[in-house]
Amino acid sequence: MATCSTAVIFDMDGVLLDSEPLHYEAVRLALAEQGVDFPFDDYARYLGTTLTSTWDELCERYPITMTLAEFEARYNADVLAHYQAGAPLIGGARELVEQLRDAGVPISVASSSHRMWVNAALEGAGLSEYFDQTTAGDEVSMGKPSPEIYLKAAEKLGVDPAHCIAIEDAPAGVESANAAGMKVVLVRSELTGDLDLTSDWQVNDLTEFKLTWLSKPSANLVGAT
Repeated sequence: MATCSTAVIFDMDGVLLDSEPLHYEAVRLALAEQGVDFPFDDYARYLGTTLTSTWDELCERYPITMTLAEFEARYNADVLAHYQAGAPLIGGARELVEQLRDAGVPISVASSSHRMWVNAALEGAGLSEYFDQTTAGDEVSMGKPSPEIYLKAAEKLGVDPAHCIAIEDAPAGVESANAAGMKVVLVRSELTGDLDLTSDWQVNDLTEFKLTWLSKPSANLVGAT
């Protein structure tokens, strides 16, 4: 089977899975116990960042007495249960990963979520079998927007970062992938539609991903032109 020289690295939440609402709800409920009103617009600024950095900033902004350990235990349990039950997929997600995998294109996940979440989320959604490698947020010393996680993901695949396409939905993730020297596909959402984010291509969901964006599209990729 002919293959493509470009690898594709997916962010997970908001790119493969429509899971941001469940993350938000877990944070909102925890903050509500602290008497903090936390609208979704405020939550949007933390998309793609690590839990620790998010909590540190929240504690600076609001009168929170809950410890990080207490918050993390509750938050992790809530989100894990949702992942295990199966988070809904973004449009075109399964079709795209199946197509790329069948064509021999190296594909990976680079998610700020920790390893337990990544495994549970991909298994719950029935996607875990498709990926050559996955990289989780607790496997790097600096989270997005640092390029470390994307560089590590490329290293695991054995592909030069310059030959990778990263698919992202959050500002921190876009910055991370750009800093790693990758091409970037931005999955637009209500949260990012008005932001000026540097990306090579923009889509509304993964049904709009163009196979011609790969450096050497395989003849076996249906729809390649």
